[in-house]
Amino acid sequence: GERWAVSHPDIDLSGDWKVVVSEDFKSQYDAYLRSLGQPQIVRSVALSIIGMTREHTAQEDSGRKLYIKGTNARGIWERTLKASGADFNGVHDYELGPDNDHKHGRVSLITADSEKVEAEAWWENNGKVHISWLRGGKKYGGGDFESRRYLENEGKILVCESKFHPHDEGREKAAICWKFERTR
Repeated sequence: GERWAVSHPDIDLSGDWKVVVSEDFKSQYDAYLRSLGQPQIVRSVALSIIGMTREHTAQEDSGRKLYIKGTNARGIWERTLKASGADFNGVHDYELGPDNDHKHGRVSLITADSEKVEAEAWWENNGKVHISWLRGGKKYGGGDFESRRYLENEGKILVCESKFHPHDEGREKAAICWKFERTR
């Protein structure tokens, strides 16, 4: 299936990572925070300390679990994302809903903003891209966060494409592409 519970055997997102900061990234980050409704003062502070952002990731159980510990000037945010979908033997660990849509496993977790949300995750692109959704957030006017994580440059760069999907259909999505350089 297109949604896998496991990663490709050659893919391991585990490592220690430091955000790559360029002027282009700072411009994207400012626009992202503006789209989330953050005032200029908050954006200015965030831009001045963004270089302190680090992540530690640990992929376990063939990618079924992805532990992420994010550290920045605001503090530490730890979470474990649990992937559901098909494995290499064609075994599915999700149910079909009333419209034959996939009902993937969800876990409750607390966001960096101290909100309780429901998280679901899976692998796409033959197990090379980890997808996660944090659903049910009330902050930023309410909405869901989508992340796509994958490796570039022979595993030296971890990419995290993040999108905020507002519940208000009149609002634009907020998007940013994070790149992290492997430090270990």
